[in-house]
Parts: sequence; structure tokens; C-alpha cells
Amino acid sequence: WLKPFSPDETSTYVDIQSLIRIRYPLDHRLMNPTGLTSMISDMDFLSKASEVIMPLRAELFLFCAAVAAYFLLFANRVPRTRKSSPKSMKKSPRLDDGQDETQMSKVDSMDASQLQEALSSAFELGDNRKVLRCWAALKHLDQDAPSSVSLSHVVESMQRMKQDRVLIMREIKAFLKRCQPEAAVSLANDLLESLGHRLDTELMEKVSEALAGLNLELDKRSYEIFLSAYFHTRNFAEVSRIVSEMVSKQVPLSIQALVVVVKTALRQGNFSEASESFRQLKLRWNLAAASPSSAPRNIVAQLVELACKEQKLDRFVHDLEGVPLSDDVLMAMFSESTRQKDPCLALAVEQLARSQMPQKPLPEAMCVLLVRCLAGDRSKVEAIFEEVSSSDKEMSQDLTLSFMSSCQLTGNVSLAKLLYKRSSKLVPVLVAFVRYFIDCGQFEEACDIYEEHLAPLQSKKGDEASKSFFVDPRLERSVMNAALRCGRSSLAKNFLDSSPSDVAKHITMIRNSAAAGNLPGAISVFESLQASGVELNSIVYNTVIDACVECHDLKTAEEWMKITRAAGMTDVVSYNTMIKAHLHNDHFSKARALIEEMKGEGLRPNRVTFNELINAVVTRREARGINIWDIVAEMQDAGVTPNQVTCSILLKNLHARSDPRAITKTMDLITSMEEPMDEVLLSSVVEACVRIGKPDLLSQKLKQLKDDKNVVINGSHTFGSLIKAYGHARDIDNVWKCWKDMRSRHIRPTSITLGCMVEAVVSNGDTEGAYELIHQMKDDAQCCEALNSVIYCSVLKGFTREKKLDRAFSVYGEMKKMRVDLSVVTYNTLIDVCARCGRMEHVPEILEDMKAQGVKPSVITFSTMLKGHCQQGDIHTGFTILEQMKKETNLKPDEIMYNSLLDGCAQSNLLEEGMHLLARMQDEGVKPSNFTLSILVKLMSRARKLDQAFSLVAELATKYGFSPNIHVYTNLVQACVSNKQLSRGLSTLQEMIRQRVQPESRTYAILIRGSLSVGLYEQASELLRAALGLRGAPAHLSEASAQVAQMDPSVVNEALTGLVERGVGEEIAAPLLGDIHQFRPNIRLDAAVQRRIMSGHMGGSRGKLPQANGYMQQRPMKGRGKGASY
Repeated sequence: WLKPFSPDETSTYVDIQSLIRIRYPLDHRLMNPTGLTSMISDMDFLSKASEVIMPLRAELFLFCAAVAAYFLLFANRVPRTRKSSPKSMKKSPRLDDGQDETQMSKVDSMDASQLQEALSSAFELGDNRKVLRCWAALKHLDQDAPSSVSLSHVVESMQRMKQDRVLIMREIKAFLKRCQPEAAVSLANDLLESLGHRLDTELMEKVSEALAGLNLELDKRSYEIFLSAYFHTRNFAEVSRIVSEMVSKQVPLSIQALVVVVKTALRQGNFSEASESFRQLKLRWNLAAASPSSAPRNIVAQLVELACKEQKLDRFVHDLEGVPLSDDVLMAMFSESTRQKDPCLALAVEQLARSQMPQKPLPEAMCVLLVRCLAGDRSKVEAIFEEVSSSDKEMSQDLTLSFMSSCQLTGNVSLAKLLYKRSSKLVPVLVAFVRYFIDCGQFEEACDIYEEHLAPLQSKKGDEASKSFFVDPRLERSVMNAALRCGRSSLAKNFLDSSPSDVAKHITMIRNSAAAGNLPGAISVFESLQASGVELNSIVYNTVIDACVECHDLKTAEEWMKITRAAGMTDVVSYNTMIKAHLHNDHFSKARALIEEMKGEGLRPNRVTFNELINAVVTRREARGINIWDIVAEMQDAGVTPNQVTCSILLKNLHARSDPRAITKTMDLITSMEEPMDEVLLSSVVEACVRIGKPDLLSQKLKQLKDDKNVVINGSHTFGSLIKAYGHARDIDNVWKCWKDMRSRHIRPTSITLGCMVEAVVSNGDTEGAYELIHQMKDDAQCCEALNSVIYCSVLKGFTREKKLDRAFSVYGEMKKMRVDLSVVTYNTLIDVCARCGRMEHVPEILEDMKAQGVKPSVITFSTMLKGHCQQGDIHTGFTILEQMKKETNLKPDEIMYNSLLDGCAQSNLLEEGMHLLARMQDEGVKPSNFTLSILVKLMSRARKLDQAFSLVAELATKYGFSPNIHVYTNLVQACVSNKQLSRGLSTLQEMIRQRVQPESRTYAILIRGSLSVGLYEQASELLRAALGLRGAPAHLSEASAQVAQMDPSVVNEALTGLVERGVGEEIAAPLLGDIHQFRPNIRLDAAVQRRIMSGHMGGSRGKLPQANGYMQQRPMKGRGKGASY
């Protein structure tokens, strides 16, 4: 069997055989050739397997290592035996078929009571199968379902046995049908309670539906179970539904149900519902004679927390009376009252806290918060101080500082001195006392405290006890200034001696002395610094010059300027300080001389120099004649570019009468400015545009600012300017947009900003919206302090203009309730609304309130009352008020009062009284105005004295040096037409045009009506053409000054209608209508008027008969065509 092998193979075979023998010495296969061959085959297989395994040896090694590590770590641990539950331990062993049949026979032989007992025992043992057997046996009994059976046990066993929910509900319904109604509801409640503990609300709802199907209603206990289950599953919508259902079915809410309702409202953050339910809960406690302490304290704490969050603690604090409160809850309420700065709320919380701890003083922590909130109530703070002082305990630092803040707010120096004696002598407390006494001018007290307590600590710098104390520069400067003010020069000298070469400290001392008006002290500080031998710089000299200017000693400033020049320390700042001083004293020429001197010394004027000059031209009278743009040109020639300050000053110079070229130059300068526009300049731009009074320019600038993304607004004042500008531009949408933008960025509005917002909303016709905004601000703790009488008066004036008397008085009532300062403006506005509404009977009551508030009436008060009575035709009462004012006050009647009386005389046709009043007016030095002239013309016209009207206008205008305006001329035209002198009215119109007084719509309307009334239809047409600037106007009315700037469309429609009604529609009205369409398409014409003209033009003037007086009379027609007029 060796033949198949070659010698080489044989040797190989022998070697393998030897190896096999060595490796397997006891293998029986080696004993015969067949076994050896098998062995060789195995080795071949192993060789091939090794070829496969060798590349994977690293992975196999890691796997084996992991297995070894696992067995090493966990193989020796003994597995824990799982503990059996008590119920599983009680379970009976599984029965075989024979035992099962025996058990069934036993159950079937039991009666109802035995079955119930067996069912309960089986449920306790956890034998759910036996429970269901007993349940099945109970169902087969021929009697009503027993009321004592536990339906909840049966349902739970069915659920454990994985019974279908439909089958379970079928069993429940069948069982409840066999029960008596009362028993059925009771058993259902037991079942609902069991399901509620397991939070199985779906099956609970099915049980409820089953009861409804049996015409059984849920009782109070059922609803309580549902409320508890839904609350624990956080299904608050269902809780609300259950409560609504209970209310609708008049099921009373128990204490437990109300507790759930309160918790639900708290979870939802619904304070109104939570507080209302808490009130009901508190009432139930009282009715049940139960102690409120049974309520979970966390509910009360959560209610208080939510009330603080919603800023409604003031409405809720009274509901807590009689409810035990923890110190944490009381502290939270005190903290909220302090945060809201609501003294009334703080007093209410204090009363509540004292009721919780009778005969005991308030804890110190509560006193700290109470004093902080009542800091402005001097008497109350003093009472708290007396209460705290009654104990021998030393006041803490927090309490002392709280009292100090109150003293600082109320200026209660006496309390501060008592507090110093009782307080601890800690460093922060002592520093606070020093600063307080310095601020209130008690310099001796401040220096005493510093020298007695703080100075020793400052000198012992090496002690451990004083390492934490360090006199900050601000305190040091304040004490130095106090020492100088009270004559303690030694103390001030100690500060300076402690650092004789400290230039910054000496500069600060010089500035403080100047601010206090102590120029000699400032100079002495400079001399001490100079004596120390330290090297002085220009800043020190400039500080002394500035001190002289601040103390208004220009002569000394000039002397120090010479000293500075001699020392070679003059610079641009030195000259700018002196230039500013000379400009402030209206010495413009000296300021100019200093600029030339500065240039002579090689110093170039900078922006500050030129801005001071420009500001002087704008604000100082002496420089008013200088052309401001010459200085701007000089500034640019010097290579100094205008900056934001320059543009802001130029904007201050713009107003409604400014030269349009100056307005254009200023706006162009702002556009070409290199610096980016900041908030101050933006505010100045919009305010200037408002002052100029050009809506187009304002809208243009607002659009540019809106499109400019580089301008970032962060200040409340800037938002106020923008709101004011948009209000003037009648852009209410952007008004609200600015306001919402400001509020969304949490920028707190100031009183000025809020006033601009309210005024903008009122001026755009939404007074109610402005009033609602005030209420929103009143409810906002951060903004309520911004409300003042000016803001309320804006709303008051809005309702006055709208003639809403009741709303105006409701605003007044709220102002009194809020204790807003009531000024004479408030009362004048109230009298004005009474005058506008013709309800002058309310005025005596308003005057009584004025007297009670200590507000004295002004000339406007009497003038408004007088005007109101005159408008009602009671001219005699008006004269009585005039005499009363002269007799009871030192006030003198003004032009408005006399004009109101003159207007009353005109309405009552009292010519003689009016002329006497005019003479009296002139005798008392009150100059008539154009308004006076227009009233006098009306008075003369009604008295049929046209010539006297013209002569009176000429006489007064010449005497007092003014020209009649459009209103005077229009009244003269009206007087001419009323007195049947139309030609004189036309002559007056020509005179107006010669005097460059542009007519208004009313002027032409009077003349057109007069022309139509006398049949001068062509003349009426020519007047309308002149007013509209159309062709065909008379030569003397063809100038541009004769045209109306803004023609009232109603006048045009009235004139065209008059022409059609008088039968000249085809001849005159139709061509006129065509020219209006062609040349003045912006005139809004009534469609009905156009149809009448066109129908007459197409059908001719049939059906019309001329009358003798020029009118056309309409002939009756048989039918009416499409274009007939009605």
C-alpha cells in the first residue's frame, strides 16, 4: 500500500506518520493502514482549514478573549431567585380535570351569599378563574342581582383573563339591568372608582354610557371619580366638560371636586377660574365648619404664584383672609408688591400677615420688603421703624439699607439720624449713611461718620478686619467736597496729602468744587497740586478755565487763559472753552476774535468750534442776523466736515416759516453726511419735518428712514418722535407698527413716548383706542408709572372734540380714582366739552371740584365758560362772567374772551352792545385781530350796515397794522350778497386778488349762489371756471392767484346742479362739464349730476318754460325717459 508513493512522498509519509504517533499515541487507527489513511485525510482537511483560519486569527483571538472575560466576570455569580408576589404565593395549584370538575360542582351547589363570599376570597387569592366561575353561577340564579357583589372585582378579573372589552361591557350592562336603580348606581360608582385608580378612563366612559342607556344618571360621587381620573391623566378639557355638566344638571361641587377644579385651573394657568373656584372652596369650608388647613398648602402657594405671575395679586389677596399661610407665601406676596411698586397691595399683604401672627411683630425679612415698597410713605415707614426699634435686637444690614432708601426718597433726615444710632456699624451701612448725608446737604454728619468709623479702617490697611474696606473714588470725592463745603479743610487736605501727586484726584477735586460753585476752593486745589512739584499738563489748566466758566466768572477765566498761554499749555480745548463762554454771554465778536487768535497760534478750529458758532446763531439773539450757511461754508472750507451734531443744530432752526432753500440745504447736508445717522439725529429730522408742516416732505423722509436698514432704534425717545411724525402724516398703521416694535423689543416707554402715542391715536380719530391703550399701560407694572395727567388730558380732549360728554366725565372719574394730578388744563377741557355739547349746567359742579382740589381758574377757564353760554344764546350770562372775573381775580380778559362775546352779540343781533364791547376791548389794550374783524363784519351784515362793515375793516387794519385775511374778505363777500349787492361782492373778490389773498372754496360758493339766484348763469359759470383755472374765465380772474388751491367738489356739484335745474344744462353746464373732465379730472363729480347734464344735453330743453325772473319752470310730462331727473 506504499506503492502509490514516490520515495520523496514516502519520506514525507513516514514523517507524517511519526508526527501522528507522537500526537495521538493511543489512537487505535494507527494500528492498521486503513486507519492511518483516514488519519492522513483528516490532516489534509485540517491543513486546508488552517489556510482559511489563519487570515482570521486576529478576529478569532479577540472573540475568544471576550468569551473568556465574560466567564471570568459573570460565570461565578449565583442567579437571583425571583420573588413571588403575595398574590402569586396565595394562588392555588393548578387543578387537573378531575379536580376542576369537583370545583365546578361545589360552585354550582352554592347559594348567593356563599357565591359572593367565594368570589371575594378567590379575588383576594388571585384566582381569577374561580372569580369568573362564581360570577357565572351568580348570573344563573333566578333572583335579582345581589347589591353586595363586588362588580369591580369581576371586571378586574375579566381584564386579567384578557377578556374582550365588548364582552366586559355586555356583562356590566346585563348585571346593572338586574339591579335596583339605587343599587345599580352605587355598584357602578364602586366600579368607576376601581377603574379610576387604574386610570382606565375609556372603560369608565363606556360604563357612563351604559348607565345613560339604562336611564340612570351619575351622582355627585360619580362626577368626583371622573374629575379625579381625568385630572390625573391630564385631560383638562374633559375636566372642564364634567364641571360644566355638573353645573347644568345642578349637581353641587363637593370640596374634593372643587380642589380638583382649582388644580386643573392652576395647571392651565387660568387664574380667573382658579380664583373663582377657590372662593367657592373657601365658602364650602365655612358652610361645612371645616378648617381651611385641610386644604393642601401647595394649592394656596400655587395660587399666589399664579396671581403674581398674572399681576393680579391685588384682586386675590382679600380672598386669602382666614386661610392659613406659610411664611414663604407671605414673602412671595411681599416680593410681588415690591416688584410692582404698589403700596396699596403692600398694605393689604401686611394686614394679611399680621392676621396670621397676632400679637407678634412681623419677621425682619418681611419688614425689609415692606419698607422697600412703602418707601415713599413717610408716616408708615416711621411706624415700622418704631415697631422694629421696640426690640433690643440690632437691625440687620438689609433692613437698615431699606430704611435708608426711604429716607433718601422722602428726605427724612430726622429718621436717618435715629436709624444711624440703632443700626449696625458695618462698612456698607456706614458708606450708605455718608452718601445719604452728603446728598441731602448734611455735610457735618457725613464728615463725622467718616472720621469716626471709616477713616480709622482706611488707616489700618494691614489689619485683616479692614482688608475688605476700600474707599472708592466716588466716595472719596464726595467726602472731599463735603469737607470743603462745611469748612473742614483739614479733612480735605488729608485726602490730597494721601496722594499729593495724583493729578486725576486733583482734577476731580477742581471739578467738584466748580460744580458746587466754590471757585476759590478749585483754585486752591490747583495751587496745592502745583506746590507738590508734579509736572502739570494742559488738562489741569483747562480744568481750571472750565471751572471759572462754570462759576460764571468770565473775567477770572480770561485771566487764567493768559496764565495758560504764558505756561505754553493752550490748546484747542482751551480756546473752545473760552469761545463757548463768550457765546453764552452774547459776545459773538469776542468769540470770533478768539478764533482768529487760535489760527494765529497755529491751532485749527475743529467741529466743536464751528458747532458752538452755529448753535449761537440759532439760539442767541445777538447772532440772529448772521447767515448760518456762511458759517457752514467756512467750516467746509477749513476742511472740517459737518457731523451729526451740526445737522441736529441746523434742524433746530427749521420751522413752518423757514426758507424752502434752507430746508433743502439742510436735508441735502444730512444725506451727504459721512457719519451714519444715529438715533438723536433721526429724532431731530422727524421733529423738524413735523415743525415745518409739509406733509409731503414728512412722508418722504419717513419712507427714507424706513428703508434705511443701517439706522437701529433702541431709545424710547426716538420711537416717540417717529410715532409723533407718523401721527402728523396720518399714517396710523405705522404708528401702531412703531409701538408694537418698541414693545416687542422690551423697550420701556417714557411718559413722553406714551404721550406721543396716545396723542397720535387720538388725532387720527381713534379716541377709544387711545383710552384702551391707557388701560393696558395701567395694568402693566413696568409702564403704569408713565401715566400722567397730560396723557389722560389727550384722551379727554379727544372725547371733547367728538362731543362725547359721558365718556369725557368717565375719564375724569378715573383720573380722580387713580389720584392723577388734576391741573387747570383738565378742568378747562371738561368745561369745553360742556360748552360743545350745550350742557353748561354741569359747569358749577366742575368749578366746585376745582376749588376742592385747590386749582385756580385761568383766563381760558372763564373764556370757555363765556363761549359756552354765548353759543347757547345766553349773552347776558357771558357779560356776567366777564364782570365776575374782573371782580374776583387779577386776571385780565384776552382777545379770545372779547371775540366770544362779540360773536354772541352777532348771533343775537346786538349791534350797540357789540360796538361798546369793541371800544372797551381797545380801551383795555387788547388788540383786535383778523378773527375779530370777521366777527365784526358778520355783526354789521346782520344789522344791514354794509358800508360800516367795510369802513370798520379798513379803520382797524390800518390802526393796528395788519392786512385782512381770507376769512375777513369772505365774510365781506357774504355780507355783500346777503345785502343784495352782488356787484360789490365781485369787486371785493377783485380786491382780494390784488392784495394777493388767495380765495377759498367758500368765497366762490357764495358768489356762484348769488349769481344763480338772480339769473346770471353765465357769470356763475365764469366764476366756477376762474375757481378751477379753466379757460373762459374773466380776464380779471384769469391770474393764478384767483384759482382755489384745493377746490371743494361739493361746490362744483352744487353749481352744476343749479345750472341744470334752471334750464341751462345744454348751453352752459354741458360745456363746463366737458372742460372739467378734460382739464381738472381730479375733481370728484357726482354721477347723478353728470347723468342729468348728459340727459338734458341729448334731449334738449324740452318741457321747460322760462319764467320772468329768469328761472325755468318744469312742464309736466306724460312719461319719463331713461335720463329723466327725479
